[in-house]
Amino acid sequence: MELSPNLHWLDGGSSNLYLIVEDDGLTLVDAGMPKRQQLVLDAIQQINRSPSELTRIVVTHADVDHAGSLAAIQEITGAKIFASAATAEFLVQGKSPKHLPWHMQFVVDKFMRYKPVSADLIETVQEGDILPVLGGLTVMATPGHTPDHHAFFCPSAGVLFAGDALNTRDGRINPSPPRVTADQEAAAQSAIRLLELAPATIACGHGRPSSSHSADDLMALFNQLRKPA
Repeated sequence: MELSPNLHWLDGGSSNLYLIVEDDGLTLVDAGMPKRQQLVLDAIQQINRSPSELTRIVVTHADVDHAGSLAAIQEITGAKIFASAATAEFLVQGKSPKHLPWHMQFVVDKFMRYKPVSADLIETVQEGDILPVLGGLTVMATPGHTPDHHAFFCPSAGVLFAGDALNTRDGRINPSPPRVTADQEAAAQSAIRLLELAPATIACGHGRPSSSHSADDLMALFNQLRKPA
């Protein structure tokens, strides 16, 4: 689904992927569950571009539903992977960070490993770095959902790639659900920081991306998160 002429939402079923379309190349944000590579290839074909034009894959965090098809997509396209150093440590092992209830985490650790990627395919990024995407994509450390979580914000377009720091459900914007959050206080602070950006488009990892929200919608969640426990 086209969110704007240069931004496409790919519904990966269990999580969202985003394809950024620019004249000098394509950028993918997150890689979905394993076996989602055809979804990406089909999206590239539909806009009459070539898989070899995918030059970057940006990863918000190393959960299986965001990195599961990373190795397959990279092998097909030759794209460079951009991720934080903490995320890279998980990617080279093909494992998700620990942040789930113990029984869910056991299943993920035991049965939901994904194909690892070589460290030399990853360019590490950190807080404050600016990627040459959409006129400048700022890297933001947003721990909480997972310790390695990062978001990416384009000030000129007002687009926030929120990963799992924010999600939408029933038309509402929400923070990371407590049950699947490693550090709830950190998650709240990260969500507050992202809401302060007043993004025009919230390209979240779960739920429909939001561009119809109002300033009041953002402020309501902001105030809710600022309330003392």
